[in-house]
Amino acid sequence: MRVAGFDLKYSDEEVRSIMAGFEKILRTGFISMGRNVEEFEREWAEYCGTKYALGTSNGTCSIELILRSIGVQGGTVVVPSHTFIASAAASIHAGARVIFVDCQRETFQMNPKDLRRKIRPDTKAVLLVHMSGIISPHLEEIRDICREHDVALIEDAAHAHGATIDGKKAGSLGRAASFSFFSTKVLTTGEGGMITTDDENLYETARALRDHGRFGPEPNVHDEIGNNWRPGEFNAVLGLEQMRQVEKLLQKRRHIAQSYDKKLKEREIPGIKLIEIPSNIQSAYYKYVLYFEPPIEREKLKQKMKQDYGVSLPGELYNRSCHTQPVFTKHPELIVRQPEETFPETDYVVSNHICLPLYFDVTDDQIEYVVDSLDKAVRSF
Repeated sequence: MRVAGFDLKYSDEEVRSIMAGFEKILRTGFISMGRNVEEFEREWAEYCGTKYALGTSNGTCSIELILRSIGVQGGTVVVPSHTFIASAAASIHAGARVIFVDCQRETFQMNPKDLRRKIRPDTKAVLLVHMSGIISPHLEEIRDICREHDVALIEDAAHAHGATIDGKKAGSLGRAASFSFFSTKVLTTGEGGMITTDDENLYETARALRDHGRFGPEPNVHDEIGNNWRPGEFNAVLGLEQMRQVEKLLQKRRHIAQSYDKKLKEREIPGIKLIEIPSNIQSAYYKYVLYFEPPIEREKLKQKMKQDYGVSLPGELYNRSCHTQPVFTKHPELIVRQPEETFPETDYVVSNHICLPLYFDVTDDQIEYVVDSLDKAVRSF
């Protein structure tokens, strides 16, 4: 048996529906930011439980638009070091310097104790990244810290479409949230992003900045330096098709994850540890993550799984901490370093985890085979 690390396929029914949507666009001759974008925005706001949703060309610019709209220029933004470079880069492009904080290995989430130590008077926002589709179990403590310092709590929900905590969806938990619809995400439009918020002023500012800083109806009057971050109609058609499937897609991902949990607990593979997600949190399972301990070596394990068993393990949930990226050695002025700063939990997470295949077409037989192959491969070390 062969199992791919990632596979994105559309059913014949989905292809017919998507192609019909594409044909309508081509017949109208209007292919940028029209009816489909507006409908996708309405549906996404309703799904997340927010007043507003704003489509964008990608998730990175969604973060930047939020941060520019709340005015972080000249200040600092707190970002977990266990995240993709986009979280930090968007903050820098918005005019802020980045403060990195450590994570917690139990759920990959921002460490509130490190946040409390590092937040400063010039901090304008805390960017809470829902890594792997898990919302921080310490959300209330992080909210309290933000309130104490009069700082905006912003969600980077790129991994967290449909994730919940205490029944509340990602995207509705802070002042605003950013989603990505990149091709590997839980829901995808190929490329694309979305902002959600209840803040009317933030929404209106972001909408203007998305379209070259045009705040009024006159197309050639620009009040701010914005950018072209407009979404396309074709991407919106893909998004609307995903909305029709959203509950089925999430149920399947959760079924796969629960099946892995059950079979791995039965096997008790030496050196492999499962992630325990708190009961009040429903993960979107962007990734299915396992920890490993020596003598297991990640690259050798991945190679063995592929060559000996035909199982390709997908990419890690970032195998390098953000604060160690070469760009910050080249440009140290972009970040705030503190004396004797360490990131022990982030260092552990990026070095000691693997991910198992998780996408819609993974079957129960494949899950059984992946776990069996993992057991054999680990025991060979």
